Amino acid sequence: MLVMKDGKVKGSRINAADLNAMLRNEAFLGQFVPVDRLSAVPLYLPDFALTVPGFNDGGADHRILYSGQRPVISDDLEAVTAFLGVMQFESNADRTNTVAAALTVLLHNHWPGGKPVVLVTATKSHAGKDTIISFATGTNKSVSISYQATSWAVERNFVGAVKTNPDVAVVVVENARLDGRDKVIASAFLERFVTDPEPQLFSTGTGAALRVRNDFVLAISTNFGSVSEDILNRAMSIHLNPVGDIADRSSLIGNPKLEFLPANREKIAAELRGMVERWKAAGRPLDEAARHPFGPWAKTVGGILKVGGFTDFLANYGSRKTADDPIRRGLGILGAAHPDVWLGSGEWAKLAVDLGLEKAVIPAADQGTDAGRKRGIGVVLTNHQDESLVVETEGGAVTLRLEKERRRWGGGEPQVKYQFKTLEKKEAES
Repeated sequence: MLVMKDGKVKGSRINAADLNAMLRNEAFLGQFVPVDRLSAVPLYLPDFALTVPGFNDGGADHRILYSGQRPVISDDLEAVTAFLGVMQFESNADRTNTVAAALTVLLHNHWPGGKPVVLVTATKSHAGKDTIISFATGTNKSVSISYQATSWAVERNFVGAVKTNPDVAVVVVENARLDGRDKVIASAFLERFVTDPEPQLFSTGTGAALRVRNDFVLAISTNFGSVSEDILNRAMSIHLNPVGDIADRSSLIGNPKLEFLPANREKIAAELRGMVERWKAAGRPLDEAARHPFGPWAKTVGGILKVGGFTDFLANYGSRKTADDPIRRGLGILGAAHPDVWLGSGEWAKLAVDLGLEKAVIPAADQGTDAGRKRGIGVVLTNHQDESLVVETEGGAVTLRLEKERRRWGGGEPQVKYQFKTLEKKEAES
């Protein structure tokens, strides 16, 4: 840096006071192009144009200086298909949601505060939960934090990790599990963060408060931990259900996490970009049938998946909510055992006790007495009125809707009764 006066060099340093004044002066700052983000990986601008090396002006919040090479775009899905083929998903919806997770990370600078939690669950350890998240992360950076029972501890871990890794795209709450005191994995901070388009990151011991654009994708992996309803409502679920001894499992692509993904990250990223480009060429159709609280995200990603030939996007949304929420799971078991019958809350309470569901569907303060159980289950049933429950049974799966009515049942005074109405039955595949 040279200091000039009247065309002559007067020095090579500027004192701190003058420099601070310059950095606060619009006339000086106006000589420079504003940059919102430095990126070593290619990104999609708001109009879904792909960044090119150098400066890309996508408007406010999307003025990106991309330092990488010109992005490669692939016309096939060879590596993606090979990876999906060795993972033991519970359903085709879980397989499709895995690709949706990867597309969400690819487009992570879109939909601030409007992207789901990628919730990866499994029936046993070493099933591949972290491998799924690694696939979804792709060439982007991720950081892992530990789950803590107290929300402030989760917040401190999260804020500290993000502040020390400013270019991170995926934050992983890795292998979350419950201790004896907790019923569900829950965090008021995470629930609030996911829906905040511009959160303020601050926690004691992590430095000054920092307001950021929410371009992060949050992922949670867990084996047996049930997740709070608030997180489930904000989640896209991927469930792995491996059969047999995992130690004896062989893979046609080698070790998926340690061998295949490191060797094929760039190819997978190119194939995902190819999906986006083919969707653009098709006129950028939206999936109007996609149902999720984050509607714009779901319709866009669903449209890309449809053009790419992937089906059953979010088809497991209801079933995973039932399976992973202890109360909904208990209500589902209760309803599947006694479907299509109108009963009062006292009768439902007795049936719940008979099925060993008292602790699952009746609040702790109301357990132990008939009057308490009647009152407690009545509150729970009312809170879940008109919700659909997807229940796995030995013969397949049944979808129930919890209904409530207050009327005269065969005369007498009006009473409130509830029923689990059967909406759909699916036979198990042989």
